[in-house]
Amino acid sequence: MKLLKKIVGLILKVILGLFALIIVVILIYAAPWLWRKVAVYPKLEKEKIAIQAQYKKPENYIKQADYNGIIHMHSYWSHDSRGKLEEILPAAKKANLEFLFFSDHPHSKIDTFPRSYSGVFGGVIFEPGTETSQGGLMICPMDTVIIDWNYSLDEVIKQVVDGGGLALYLHTEKEHDWEDSDYQAMEIYNIHTDLLDEEGSILPLITNFAINGKKHSHWAMREIYDEQTEIMANWDKLNTKRRITGIGAADAHNNQNLRARYNDDGMVEWYGPNADLLATVKPGLKEKLLLSDVPDEAGWSFRFETDDYFTSFNYVNTHVFCDTLSNVNIKDNLVAGHAFVAFENLAFADGFQYFSTDANNKTNAIMGDSILVSSVNILKAVSPFPVQFKLVKNGEVLDVVDDVYEYEFRPNNETGNYRIEAHLKFKEERTAWVLSNPIYIYK
Repeated sequence: MKLLKKIVGLILKVILGLFALIIVVILIYAAPWLWRKVAVYPKLEKEKIAIQAQYKKPENYIKQADYNGIIHMHSYWSHDSRGKLEEILPAAKKANLEFLFFSDHPHSKIDTFPRSYSGVFGGVIFEPGTETSQGGLMICPMDTVIIDWNYSLDEVIKQVVDGGGLALYLHTEKEHDWEDSDYQAMEIYNIHTDLLDEEGSILPLITNFAINGKKHSHWAMREIYDEQTEIMANWDKLNTKRRITGIGAADAHNNQNLRARYNDDGMVEWYGPNADLLATVKPGLKEKLLLSDVPDEAGWSFRFETDDYFTSFNYVNTHVFCDTLSNVNIKDNLVAGHAFVAFENLAFADGFQYFSTDANNKTNAIMGDSILVSSVNILKAVSPFPVQFKLVKNGEVLDVVDDVYEYEFRPNNETGNYRIEAHLKFKEERTAWVLSNPIYIYK
């Protein structure tokens, strides 16, 4: 009996030892993200609050209103998303968005518009569009039309543009027909593109979201950020030949997650990354432990997400200046380049403006416009927060000024494409907050 007790005691000690070892290993592995939770992210949040406390509403130099929205996102219509209106709209409202241009993948070679969500929902414009199955091209026909993907991409682009629609290049880290004369815009930042340049596994990112996602999802998402220098250089080069609008892309799918829901027959569907159906099972112990008896607004009884719509919507946006809010006006002014890209999870960009003035100090051109060199006295940018302004001419940094609300530069009759960047300071480092489209100065 004593021997048995000793053996049982030894077994228990081994089990407890192994359990303790597992806990230690987990803690060691999770230490970097736990440190972010208790030290790094709270400090960043304090810095963000300190920046917001310096807010000063700028004077309105640009007469058009600034509308904030998303270009490139997916819903249930795409094979790799299950997103519904009930989760898209609240996220859009929370992120203060006024338009959403969808890029849902086509179901076949014959693509009929409008489809999916189309119209105005809760004051937010929902404009249907398509991203080709291979990725790379997004179109929004802006009309009742049939797109035949059996035609070449350049033929589709021309059809859409001639019909008054929008055609832009996505995933611009890849090769495209840059010399095509009809596409109107391109992504200068895309969340998914940025994710691709992360070294090694994405497991650390998932771990970080698991530990910090609830309270600090915006900082966890920000971990992927890298300046897209090659894409920006290509965009600058292309803009020396003709106007090509730069946009920021959330590429929102809400699909890097684990979710479950009850079917009408009582079975449970489990969905994993890329919205793939993992299994349909009878409710068991894990379902009883994990699933809520009352589903959420989109019908899910369990969800663990790393890229929910709000986190993506709040990460990067495209601001467009136009007179009134409508799908056509947003499209027309986007094509005209009256737009800038903003990383809204750092700070809301409402009030940012970039324009030129004449000799009487009156605004005579805004980002995206072309203007005669003799008409330009000063290039000016204003920000609601103190920033580092960086002026870029034809792809080369021309001037840098730190920690100011307003910036002025005299071109002195020098032609070129002048765009402005605004950088905020976090952790003693400058990080991009706003990327404008150029003002094109010519003779």
